[in-house]
Amino acid sequence: MERIKVSVGEGYARWAKGYDAYANGLILIEEPIVRRLAGDVRSKRLLDVACGTGRHSVHFDSLGAHVTAVDASEEMLAMARAKSSGVTWMRGDIAALPVADASFDIVVNALVMEHVPELRPALAEAERVLAPGGALVLSVYHPTFLWKGVPPHFKSHDEDREYEMPAFIHMAADYVTEAIALGLRLTHLLEPLVDDALVAKLPKWQKHLGTPAAIVLRAEKSR
Repeated sequence: MERIKVSVGEGYARWAKGYDAYANGLILIEEPIVRRLAGDVRSKRLLDVACGTGRHSVHFDSLGAHVTAVDASEEMLAMARAKSSGVTWMRGDIAALPVADASFDIVVNALVMEHVPELRPALAEAERVLAPGGALVLSVYHPTFLWKGVPPHFKSHDEDREYEMPAFIHMAADYVTEAIALGLRLTHLLEPLVDDALVAKLPKWQKHLGTPAAIVLRAEKSR
C-alpha cells in the first residue's frame, strides 16, 4: 500500500473523520491507564491538551469534571464539538495554551508529545496552567516503535493509502528529567506492553507482542 509522509497538521486533518473508527491498539492500551491516573475528577477543573476528537474530554465531562479541551486541528475539533456541549472546546497550540496561569487541577496530555522535537515548551505550559497541588497525566507513543521502524501512521478512511506523520524519540528518562526540572513531583511512570489481551482484539498486533506500547506518567505540582 502506498504510504505518504505528511506534516502533523495535514495528517490529523486527513485522519479526523475516520479517527474514532480506527482500530488503534495504542489507544486501547493507553486510555484506561490515563483515566485511572487522573483519579477522581468530579468538580475538578480539567484541561485536555491536544484533545483530538475528544475521547478523553467527553469521558471526563461525563464524570463531572469541568473540562476545557484544546487542539491545533480545526478538523479534529469539529468532530469533538459534535460530541458534547458541556466541554469548552478551544483551538490552540500545546506550547502556547490559550488559558490562564494556575487555572486547572488536572492537565491531560495524551499521545501528542511524540510529534514535538523539544519537550520543554509543552511541558512548561502544562506546569504553568496547573494550580498548586494539581497533576499532569501524560501519555506518549513509545520510542521502541520508532526503533522498530513503525512511526505514527494511519490508513485513510476513504482512500487506499496510508499517511505517516513525523515523530521524535524521547526516552522515559527525558520526560522525568524535564518534569523534575520544572518542579513537578513524579508519582507514577508506566510502560505498558502489547499483551495477549490486545492481540486477541487486534490480531495484526501479534508481531508487536511484548513491545512497550506507551509511556504514561503522572506528575504533581507542589502546593
